[in-house]
Amino acid sequence: MPNALYLLLAATAAAAPYKCDVEHAFGATATYARRATLTVDPDRANHNKLKFAPDSLPLVGANATAFADLAKADGVYRIRVRREGARAWASASIRACDLAASNYEEDLSVALDARGDVVALAYRNARLEGCDAGAPGEDAALTSSASPALDAVAQVIPVQAKVARPPSGFGSVLPRDGGARPGGATPGAPGADEERPPPTSFFRKYWHIILPLALLLLTTGEPEPTKVTKVAEKSD
Repeated sequence: MPNALYLLLAATAAAAPYKCDVEHAFGATATYARRATLTVDPDRANHNKLKFAPDSLPLVGANATAFADLAKADGVYRIRVRREGARAWASASIRACDLAASNYEEDLSVALDARGDVVALAYRNARLEGCDAGAPGEDAALTSSASPALDAVAQVIPVQAKVARPPSGFGSVLPRDGGARPGGATPGAPGADEERPPPTSFFRKYWHIILPLALLLLTTGEPEPTKVTKVAEKSD
């Protein structure tokens, strides 16, 4: 009973909403600074599972200058997320030019583990060949949205194994009508339709045993019957 109660409490705790710290940096070597809070609710539908608060960052003052310099240098804007109290961070980066060309909208894909914890981040904004490297406008702001990453579906490629020729004497047990074959081979598979020798008859296979026995029976005569001599009884 205590173990069942512990598992129930653990499952409830894992499914409860929790908050994550969000930090960002203007440049590959810049220091991270606090940006927002990301709330993760594992029990909600995918479109409501992840929420930023606040979900926008006005590009004014120092932020506008830092972003403009980053775009001119073709640098990267970085972001990282971790659960409150955790030690490991999940991070992602995007070219400042790509972010500016996307109207400063961050489209993040967030990978969650079985417990609902954030384990990876990725930007889904398209990488563009060219972009506007000018300074952000007066009303420009980074707006953040995120959705859980979908599970990848692996492509299944059928593999047909080559069937080796069976040992001598097993040809009679192999079907020759296109049915299933030993080892899982199917008609048309490599090695499955090869010509096999006809089955060997019983007498041809064991003649070296049958012939001596037959000769022994033919050459051995029947034993002579035992002669019984009757002695006549003398009459008185």
